[in-house]
Amino acid sequence: MDPRQNPENLVFGKHLTFFEEPDTIYMRLSGDVNDAEGLEVLRRHCAMAEGRKMMFYLMDCPDMAGLTPGARKSVAQLLKDMPLYGTAAFKAGIKARVIAKLVVTALNLFRKETVNNNPLEFFDTEEEARQWIAERREKFKHVLA
Repeated sequence: MDPRQNPENLVFGKHLTFFEEPDTIYMRLSGDVNDAEGLEVLRRHCAMAEGRKMMFYLMDCPDMAGLTPGARKSVAQLLKDMPLYGTAAFKAGIKARVIAKLVVTALNLFRKETVNNNPLEFFDTEEEARQWIAERREKFKHVLA
């Protein structure tokens, strides 16, 4: 089954997230994200990252509207120890770009690794975003050794 069609991957019926081997968390945020939704998404992401040395975010955000202050705070606190090596966002409008940039910048400020290990890049298409992740994976493959 296509993970985008699996109801188990839906969070509160509108946000979608799932894990793709070997190291990518796919996430589509639709509309506003409240505190409870943000915590549930993050809970799932922390579980997906458990025991892994390298992770990437692939964000589909054509209609992302906003994150409550509580959701933004949760991101910074809960993901600070996740081994993120890049976040690729695609189909992001200006509002989604601003929100994503604020959240990833805040997240990177609290991380143990250097900020450069988790850059945020924007792409027009999913294919371009996936190619960038593949290039980052290759660049940092020594982490898995």
